[in-house]
Amino acid sequence: MGGGFTPEQEAAMLPRVARGEYLGAYALSEAEAGSDVANISCRATRDGDEWVVNGTKMWCTYADEADYLVLFARTDPNKDPAKPHRGISAFLVEKERGEFPEGISGTKVRKIGYFGWSTWELSFDDFRIPADRMLGEEGKGFYLAVSGLEVGRAHTAARAIGLARAALEDSIAYMHTRKQFGHELADFQHLRFKIATMAADIEAARQLMYSVATDIDTGRRCSLEASMCKLVATEMAERVTSEAVQIHGGAGYTTDFQVGRHWRDARLTKIFEGTSEIQMRIISDELLGRAGS
Repeated sequence: MGGGFTPEQEAAMLPRVARGEYLGAYALSEAEAGSDVANISCRATRDGDEWVVNGTKMWCTYADEADYLVLFARTDPNKDPAKPHRGISAFLVEKERGEFPEGISGTKVRKIGYFGWSTWELSFDDFRIPADRMLGEEGKGFYLAVSGLEVGRAHTAARAIGLARAALEDSIAYMHTRKQFGHELADFQHLRFKIATMAADIEAARQLMYSVATDIDTGRRCSLEASMCKLVATEMAERVTSEAVQIHGGAGYTTDFQVGRHWRDARLTKIFEGTSEIQMRIISDELLGRAGS
């Protein structure tokens, strides 16, 4: 599990996590702290053997059904404008599946896609956490939040590739069944070339993702390549799923076919785990140095 869990916590929790019996959610982002993670304002104040949390969290996917939350809050009230990432701590919040504990309330985010699970805005109102539930060192939570980004970005790339592949397969099937002007759609060259381009783009992104996954598995640092992989795969997924809607014509804009869902869900992959713009900034900073430095 990593991310600040003690060896004792890992020994107790990891087998259950691996079996799918113990599920978690991440309470990191806020309305004013999305890509700018260091701008967290949710506060945790020490009160004897407990921390008292007040504030809100946004985009907490699966928070209702999770067995635990990894919560990030500012424990140092003296925020340094020059180094705002300092003073953020992480906490393990165990809870009952299907409900929120006293001191936490939630409102579902009204999403346009990703309907397979609920995403929440959480409010913390004098929510108390035992002091021994802190993960890692006090004030070092930012580093836990950004550790493992390579894995998250490779994972998001894989999701995007899967969505694009589903859209491709659905399009191929549709082109063999739909007829216009006395011919299958598969007989029309401009549509055949769309399929060829879609397939090539998917395979190129897949191979880049496999390369990054191999680097991760072998312990090689690959933050640059992971950002490239996430950028290429998610931009490709939106483009390919959009082409799939076009191939389906008006039918693609209905809920009778799945390509509309693939399109909506692919659009989100360009946002979470660092937007496409964040990935381009990481890549350009690595290659050119930070602007103005």
